[in-house]
Amino acid sequence: MISDTLFRAKAFILGAAVVAALVAIVSSAAAQPYPSRAITILVGYSAGGQADALARTIGKQLGENLKVSVVIENKAGANGMIAAQAAARAEPDGYTILMVTDAMVTIDPHLATSNHFDLSTAMEPVVNVAWSPLLLAAANNVPANSVAELVALGKQNTQNLSFGSSGSSTPHRLAGEMLQKYGGFTMTHIPYKGTAASVNDLLGGQIPLLFGAPTAVEPLAAAGKIKLLGVTSEKRFPLLPNVPAISETFAGFKIISYIGFMLPKKTPTPVITTLNKEVNAVLATDTMRAWLDKQGMVAVGGTPDDFKRQIGIDYQARGELVRALGITSE
Repeated sequence: MISDTLFRAKAFILGAAVVAALVAIVSSAAAQPYPSRAITILVGYSAGGQADALARTIGKQLGENLKVSVVIENKAGANGMIAAQAAARAEPDGYTILMVTDAMVTIDPHLATSNHFDLSTAMEPVVNVAWSPLLLAAANNVPANSVAELVALGKQNTQNLSFGSSGSSTPHRLAGEMLQKYGGFTMTHIPYKGTAASVNDLLGGQIPLLFGAPTAVEPLAAAGKIKLLGVTSEKRFPLLPNVPAISETFAGFKIISYIGFMLPKKTPTPVITTLNKEVNAVLATDTMRAWLDKQGMVAVGGTPDDFKRQIGIDYQARGELVRALGITSE
């Protein structure tokens, strides 16, 4: 009887010790400041593109400031949704960050390519990093040197106009569809897998027009190889003051592209706040702003709520546009 009692007492003490040890381990892990280990930034596009370059530039500075490794992992495909779904499945601990484009959260959910996966309900906004306009570029042999002349050309129906974009569910494509709506003429949309391919075809004479990022087309225009007819920002873009805004011809015309960071749902608020603060600090540096200038981009920053509000506004507006124009994923 005594030995049995001693056995149970020892078992109880051992069990209590194990529980105490586990609690200590969990408490120690919970007490570790964020971040305390390597962070991964998932990018849904191939290495070498604008989103990838931005992720690597910010990631490098974040790593230095936070004194942890920041790894960039490219998971290209499905308009960024492969990376998005991987991020949504990750632990909500702040160590897996998704770099998102406006297309992923405001256009793709309205199209079949989304496979009914709505990123805005699976992830938490952290910060809007930077925005840029799009440029309407034309081959030199197009007999139009302004948006008004292009619209007049389109209405004549003397030649079949087409425009290239970097994909079906992109702001580039929406810009072309909007221009047709505002101008009352038609063009054929030619989707490409990225801007580089569409630029090559513009130079080669396969397409007469395209909407592209400033870094992709402005150097070619400066070299006299193509011409720029307009910019899609609400007003003239400060970095390209000589390029007219399309809104100067059609009041209210505006479509921009932006890139930001999101974390999985249920990520603790303090983690989101810390990451937001650190990214804002990077964006405020002269070095980062100078780099963005060279990319034709403008720093945004702000709070998670600011980013969430912007996504919500564009999600509704672009969804209405997609439905009104009957846009599909092609």
